[in-house]
Amino acid sequence: MRPTPPADQCARVLRLQAWLAAQEGGPVACIETHISWVLLTPQHAYKLKKAVDLGFIDQRSLAARQHACEEELRLNRRTAPALYLGMVGVSEAGALLPGSPTSPASRSSSPALDAADFAVCMRRFDPAQTLDRLLAATWPAPAGAASPAAAPTPELSAVWAARTDALTDQIVALHASAQPVRGEGLGLMSDLHAATGESPAQWLALARGTQEGAQERAQLQRTVAWLQAQEEALAPLCRARREAGFVRELHGDLHLGNVCLFEGRVTVFDGIDFNASLRTIDTLNDLAFLLMDLHAKGASALAWRALNRYLDATGDHAGLPLLPMCMVWRALVRFKVARLKDAASTGAEAGTGAGTELGVAGQAELALCLRLLRPPTPGLVLMHGVSGCGKTAVSQGLLGVWGAVRLRSDVERQRMASSGRYAPAQVAAVYARLHTLAEAALRAGQRVILDATHLDAAQRQAAIAIAERLGCPWAIVHVQAPLAVMRERIQARRLAGDASEADEAVLAQQWAQHGDGWDGLSAQEQARALRCDTTLPLSHWARPEAWSGLAPLVGLLGGPLV
Repeated sequence: MRPTPPADQCARVLRLQAWLAAQEGGPVACIETHISWVLLTPQHAYKLKKAVDLGFIDQRSLAARQHACEEELRLNRRTAPALYLGMVGVSEAGALLPGSPTSPASRSSSPALDAADFAVCMRRFDPAQTLDRLLAATWPAPAGAASPAAAPTPELSAVWAARTDALTDQIVALHASAQPVRGEGLGLMSDLHAATGESPAQWLALARGTQEGAQERAQLQRTVAWLQAQEEALAPLCRARREAGFVRELHGDLHLGNVCLFEGRVTVFDGIDFNASLRTIDTLNDLAFLLMDLHAKGASALAWRALNRYLDATGDHAGLPLLPMCMVWRALVRFKVARLKDAASTGAEAGTGAGTELGVAGQAELALCLRLLRPPTPGLVLMHGVSGCGKTAVSQGLLGVWGAVRLRSDVERQRMASSGRYAPAQVAAVYARLHTLAEAALRAGQRVILDATHLDAAQRQAAIAIAERLGCPWAIVHVQAPLAVMRERIQARRLAGDASEADEAVLAQQWAQHGDGWDGLSAQEQARALRCDTTLPLSHWARPEAWSGLAPLVGLLGGPLV
């Protein structure tokens, strides 16, 4: 291996830095990573690949570096075409060759053949606009900080809800456009370990060589043992998903630091281009990095929002058993990166009894692993009320506070795409599907919200029977609003293109048969029901105290992450 680039390439990069400063009329900063340099001019960023061999990546040859640039463009233009302008050639003298994309008119993906090196040319953006920095600057500090976290304001929650939805939609589109990869050697957790050279001994060697390190080592042993057991138990499901097409060439490094606001648009960039094994993964493993990152930053409500929006769009509820395993692995990798960075900065080596030289880097990541290891307490909440009463809006707040997977009758009805969608047979089919999905999610350890009218006692009892058979607590959230308000909502959501297809005629029929539905609940059901008046502001339902009445029925709010 060759972990450092040759002197002649380093000198060429310095010459290019000076040349760019003269050409673009401003200072040129240089950011260096273990595999690249990034030169930042006032308008552009030029990313050059280091001529290094690190075992998992070999960029020593010019052809390899050219291919790496081409791959970076191909992969990242899927989500950020406005950021990634093209590939540029660099002369031995450290100048951009003719045809380089220094201006819109001369952008090219085929720089001159006599290049001594190559670089990816990008539009420059404000680094303060990456979502990790924006979240850190605006979102309340996570629990465990010096002072208790305050709830985000309604205005801030709305801003981040919109950003989370836009980001999730972009991930959904990327996953949908990526082609399945079914070959052996890609997509399984064992393939990822092989690609990174991970082993239990390597993980344990990251423990500090101090008295506190003994406890840390025990925590690592527990985490690694749990991860190994999960990988073994879920291996058949992972293989089946690969055969079904859920392993695809994806982003691979989908954390908030690789998402920015560019020209007012949430933009995913900087996917893994240097190792196909690390980006050719299960779709839910790709999503898991984002979810883990949001949880780690104290934005669990946004993580649950993203997960549910993704599931509504894809219908991939069958992959839910993989999420805890994938999130723990992602958190463990974060721990390793933090610990190795700290070791490099102090000159110490992890696991060598180096005393306190390693500091406390990675402790937050390891703590997150341990939080993720705690199995959630599954439970079932049935939304209840006529069309337009506000069940979906209210349950959006509940899923973030409680931490739950929501199954919407409106979404599943559309997914089934049958005619006569409100005919009795079709209604029964939708509820049967909801109950099948709910049982699978409960068995996977998830908390579940069934978002449907549940006006028929048989529909409620079928769902309750599932929870009781599995030993899960259940509750009902009865939602009510004035009839005039519900009519206005139905008109408004039809104009907005909402998933619900219930019109005023459906509401009129429901109201004639059931009123607001409360009197149709049995005494046992009313005893386990929480009444919600949706004339209150929607922000009210995003607050934990709004749901305190559910705690005795289905467990504590703000429980385990997954």
